[in-house]
Amino acid sequence: MLLRAPQERDAEAVAELLARRDTADFGRPDYTLDDLLDDWRASQLDMARDAIVAESPQGSLAGYAIVRRLGTFAAVDPDMEEQGVGSALLDWCEARQRELCWREHRTAIAAGNVRAEALLSRRGYRVVRSNYRMVLALEGPLPASTTAATTAGIAAGVTFRALDAVSDGPALHAVDQDAFAAVASSEPEPLASFTEEHLQAHDLDQQLSRVAQRAGEIAGFALVRRWEGESAAFVDILAVDPKAQGAGIGRALLLEVFAAARRAGLAEAQLGVAADNPRALGLYERIGMRPRSQLDIYERAITGAQHGQAPSQGSP
Repeated sequence: MLLRAPQERDAEAVAELLARRDTADFGRPDYTLDDLLDDWRASQLDMARDAIVAESPQGSLAGYAIVRRLGTFAAVDPDMEEQGVGSALLDWCEARQRELCWREHRTAIAAGNVRAEALLSRRGYRVVRSNYRMVLALEGPLPASTTAATTAGIAAGVTFRALDAVSDGPALHAVDQDAFAAVASSEPEPLASFTEEHLQAHDLDQQLSRVAQRAGEIAGFALVRRWEGESAAFVDILAVDPKAQGAGIGRALLLEVFAAARRAGLAEAQLGVAADNPRALGLYERIGMRPRSQLDIYERAITGAQHGQAPSQGSP
């Protein structure tokens, strides 16, 4: 088995491998070629050192791994399991994290991937948190909690509009940093990184995304990606300024997104939420969203290396 840095010509094969892995873990693909290219073209990624593919003796791709913000991600082709691919990829991930002087090894796997769970357990990893994919069907009758007027219970003077990704960027970043400061799994993120990852994403839909304003300032926002392949509106970030929380703005933003997505003919709304953010999780459940899948984050301490460089904010 050969481990090497991926090249642009590998993109379609890597995307196909990840689709097979998603199907095995979640029952459907959850990552596209365009998503992969966004990752590879990120300014913070060193393609020669931060990503790897495992090539079988026959020349096919058996696995893929990447080091990105807050952790690593590795995937083994379902047809190549129990052939040492996962162990080789994990060895590479751990070596790269030590080079970067991270405080701990961190990686993410789908809940229920028993082989990956066993491998990480043998290496001394433990689950530190889980992320849930929440889903609401937009076709047919909606839950009563999603059909109430979006402005019901909202403080006076709050208005909603579509996103302007360029002019709104700095204010959205400030709200995002303040809103998630108290969430244990969140860390500060530079404006440039926030802009590149979220506001310049290939699938960001500015018309589905909503911004809440009060007294001329942004009080909250929902960034929404349009996933044509799944006919879904994915809420990438939902954030409300702490000074404006408790006024129903988060719920109203979601209802605005649901209404816009339904008008656009999309079949469902999706979002991700960390299990250590009970306030957000409770909101999503109250408006009728239900978990479809779970991603578990594993960690173990790094030993025998100098520490000190913390990875920047993000979800692996």
